Amino acid sequence: MFEGIKSALHWRFAKKLRNSNPDRAARHLVLAATGRGADVSRARRAVGFLVADKRYSDARTICREHISSGDPSGFWRHYESFVDELASSCRQQEVSGSKIKIALFNDTDFRVNIGCRLTSQGLKQQILDALPGAEITSIGFNFAAFRKEFPKSTSAGGYELSDIETRLSTAYGEGAVDHITAADFVILQPEGSLDHRTTAEGLATFFTPILTARKLGKPFAVLNGTIPIYEGERSDYLKGLFRELGHVAARDEISAEYYGIEFLADAAFLRISPAPVADRDGCLITTGARNNAEEDVEILKAALKICEAWKLRPVVLTHAVERFSPYEAEIIGRGGIFAETASIEHAAETISKCRLHIGGRYHMAIFSLLCNVPSLLFDVKTHKNQWLERYSPLITLVHPHTDLDAAAAAVLSGGVSQGHPGSTAAEKYVHFLKRAMAEQPL
Repeated sequence: MFEGIKSALHWRFAKKLRNSNPDRAARHLVLAATGRGADVSRARRAVGFLVADKRYSDARTICREHISSGDPSGFWRHYESFVDELASSCRQQEVSGSKIKIALFNDTDFRVNIGCRLTSQGLKQQILDALPGAEITSIGFNFAAFRKEFPKSTSAGGYELSDIETRLSTAYGEGAVDHITAADFVILQPEGSLDHRTTAEGLATFFTPILTARKLGKPFAVLNGTIPIYEGERSDYLKGLFRELGHVAARDEISAEYYGIEFLADAAFLRISPAPVADRDGCLITTGARNNAEEDVEILKAALKICEAWKLRPVVLTHAVERFSPYEAEIIGRGGIFAETASIEHAAETISKCRLHIGGRYHMAIFSLLCNVPSLLFDVKTHKNQWLERYSPLITLVHPHTDLDAAAAAVLSGGVSQGHPGSTAAEKYVHFLKRAMAEQPL
């Protein structure tokens, strides 16, 4: 009991000091997460805070402490590989140097979500293939900017550079203007950051890196994103903007067709597939993007029934894993895995040992394709899952009322050999990037 009280006190001090004294806060977080009385859910939150603050050594300390205690779910081994990936990426950035400077806006390579990193890493590899030795500066997006009101609305038109820069700094940080000024090429990756809730004002804010680059005469490109199918004002705004800009590509054909822009398959497809695995006895289970907790739990329950019927180990490796916490002991008891994230390499190793994926995660379905694992993919609040079914025969789109037993039987009775468009897609990315750079000389 005393140890539990100590852990709770360390947690309280960490929360109080996180903004005013980050070093002391980090020490308290480590103590709160590694003592004998440490609460598991609190330890998982602590390591997330440390990763967000780029304190990878402290995060690794927590992971290793819990691994040494047994780690029956595999949570900490998977998470440690993620921490190591981030630390390695930071070291590579520190030693980078190049004559060609790229400003990549909305880079999602440092997020906990595996799919965000999978697709951003694929895009950055194509940037380097198109422009060998380029130095990429990654700039993240602040989602709070979607809710910010600005003096001049989109309907006013006639933006001055000062109007754009105000929005740009709010969305991408005070250094965003300097990043664009120093860059030879500006790239915006929409990824999955836009949704049906994004207003016309939010769209105008999101695309400010490209508007600023155009004002400053910098080459630019927009690619590797899903653009929601808007109507009315938002649709008119984007269609007009994309016509003016050129050098805009969507990562799914539904977006591309609707907005009259180019199509380049999701950069997640560009990862080299892992080596085939002979013994596959797992079922990957994921949540759904923009699902609520109840919807995700229903997916899990259905997947666990399939696991029982087909004698598969439940392999939970997904964003929002805490929604499944009440079932963690059952999953461990079945010899399964219960993890939130992992490095791309470790995730590939885990997914390759599965026979089936059941869930709603678009990029985890693509990752499964790369590992020759078929998906029963739930149709969630985005058209990208619908496009993915159109794109690959290994994707079967399902709904809450689908007979999953029959769907699983149909999928598992077939083969798992399936190529993916990696080589041709890579060539198209390189061509698109080179063209965007060449057609907009400084």
